[in-house]
Amino acid sequence: MIITIGREHGSNGHDIARALAADLGYTCFDKEIVDTAAENSNFSKEILHSYDEKRVSPYIVPVPHYLGLNESFRLNMQVASAQFDAIRSLADQDNCIFVGRCADYVLRNRENLLRVFIMADEDFRIQTMMKKQNLSEDQARKLIRQVDKDRSSYYKYYTDQIWGERENFDLILNSAKTGVDGAVKLIKTYLELMQ
Repeated sequence: MIITIGREHGSNGHDIARALAADLGYTCFDKEIVDTAAENSNFSKEILHSYDEKRVSPYIVPVPHYLGLNESFRLNMQVASAQFDAIRSLADQDNCIFVGRCADYVLRNRENLLRVFIMADEDFRIQTMMKKQNLSEDQARKLIRQVDKDRSSYYKYYTDQIWGERENFDLILNSAKTGVDGAVKLIKTYLELMQ
């Protein structure tokens, strides 16, 4: 069984994925996708992390800044390809959960796939990020908007679909209403109904 979890920043999607994996005995892949891609490609972890779920544009140059625009754009494409290859490879191994990185799209043709999107009200997400990262309200709001913009652009570029659009998911949860434990219970109930 493969579960993919897309998430708005600050919606506790990562925490839900980890708790669900622990409860089901699945392996959870989040930043581990980047590490696996580094192990199986010619890219360092630093390069892969600097391009991880970032906006794709020949005019936006993430680190390292010494690269020209065309080289940076090409590197962004190669990094994404390495991550997608890692996702496919990891999905072949065992029951698992993937967090973000277009996994719902990359694995869309697999059987036994549940695609989940975690969202939450902006106020909830702001409060979550203020607590988790010790940010002011304004800092949390800016961070959420920036990360969501990056994820949305990344998703749109590589899938030609809209990030968070209901047609791309089997289940969409509002974690502000369910909390982490409630979200885990709902996803497990949905899994039972699928079988």
